[in-house]
Amino acid sequence: MTSALDSRRLADLVTRDGALLVGVGHPLCGDDAVGSLVVARLAERFPDRALDAGPVPESYFGPLSSVPGRPVVFVDAVRLSAPPGTWCLARWADLAHRAPDSHRASLRLLAEVLAAAGVESWVLGIAPARLEPGAPLSPPVARAADGLVALLTAALAETPVHV
Repeated sequence: MTSALDSRRLADLVTRDGALLVGVGHPLCGDDAVGSLVVARLAERFPDRALDAGPVPESYFGPLSSVPGRPVVFVDAVRLSAPPGTWCLARWADLAHRAPDSHRASLRLLAEVLAAAGVESWVLGIAPARLEPGAPLSPPVARAADGLVALLTAALAETPVHV
């Protein structure tokens, strides 16, 4: 599922469209932590473009809707028909039924409210291997996280600074 097209579209969302990257996930539930992990690493260098919402993304409606027209990319573990660590980029509506149960309803509601406010929502979904409480991040998902951090860091570094 991970493709050059997904990589290019993701880079375009970040560089051309100014997307805000939002990490979603529970840090104590194995691969469900991947979204938060990726975005927390990006926020160290790009705090204005990366926000870790953890397991409660609905609490961040204000910052997510503060720039009308700027898309939001939720980075999250998503059940895909693909090996663990595989990732894909899709509009929220196309993956809404596959998000992990722990925050599926809140993300769906948040995406709908953001759409009503004129904010387009995307999901950067990473296929998990394990989501059990107390499980560590699996090796394929950790490798995917490293690759995504590198890809997104390069895209964010290319983004022009508006003064």
